[in-house]
Amino acid sequence: MYGSLIAITAFVLIALVSGNNVSVCTGSVISSRIVKKRTGILMAIVGYSAGLLLQGGLLKFGFSSILPLPSPILVEVALLVSSIIFIISHLYKVSLSLSITFASVLIGIALAAGQAVGAYFILEMILFWILASAGSVITAFYLMKYLSKRIYQKNIWGGIGRARIVLIAFSFLTAFVLGSNTIGFVYASMSGVQYSLPIAILAIIFGSFLVSGREISRVSKDILPMRYTNALISQFVSIAFVEFGTLLSLPLSNSQTFISSLYGVSMSYKTKLILRKPAVMIVSIWVVTAVISVFLGYTLTRLLV
Repeated sequence: MYGSLIAITAFVLIALVSGNNVSVCTGSVISSRIVKKRTGILMAIVGYSAGLLLQGGLLKFGFSSILPLPSPILVEVALLVSSIIFIISHLYKVSLSLSITFASVLIGIALAAGQAVGAYFILEMILFWILASAGSVITAFYLMKYLSKRIYQKNIWGGIGRARIVLIAFSFLTAFVLGSNTIGFVYASMSGVQYSLPIAILAIIFGSFLVSGREISRVSKDILPMRYTNALISQFVSIAFVEFGTLLSLPLSNSQTFISSLYGVSMSYKTKLILRKPAVMIVSIWVVTAVISVFLGYTLTRLLV
């Protein structure tokens, strides 16, 4: 019974996360009309799936460090609470961090169930979230300073052509690291579920096509008017930090590093290009969501277990 419930709820959550993050992965190439919307979505699907297939198992250690004894009912509570939060975020067109949300729910569940959570791992994870955000700002700032003077200096049309090709590659890699880290984090909860990998792939396809419409281009349009160089640097920095987190089995949000890198890019300009209000609102929502997720995970576990 619980196996079927976990499969259904995980499908919903992966579909929501896949659709919600298409804007972060390929929104830049779609909004700048480098590729058509359908092509951008297909790029995201292939990237998500490749990341899950090749590196999705690396987040199992992180999952078990937060919830050492993942009984079926506890896993279902974690997936259900996270799904509800993401359904609400989709209705309000907000790009949430599943890494923060799901990890926070697991912490609340583990505390309610009286399990000996990996306090050192949780501290390391939170510290990594902070350092990754700060590192993204600093790295993007200096990369922008260095590259902005060189990318077009030989041949402006050749420079733009190269930037378009590299941006397509980076968009794919952004989806890849999200598939390995964020979706892999959810996939770690499906251990023991029959046909878990096909279910996850189907959820990626379903969510990317049917759930992404309202989120596409929100980050690139609302936070910073995107130029090719801005998008290249922001995605490169995001890819690097999320992949590093994956190798350490630490969940890390693409949205978190991408938005932080956008700040770094904006700081390199003499004029202030960034629109601060949307970015501040998104970060505030992440913090509030983390607190609510811990509370809901704890409360629902106490009621059901």
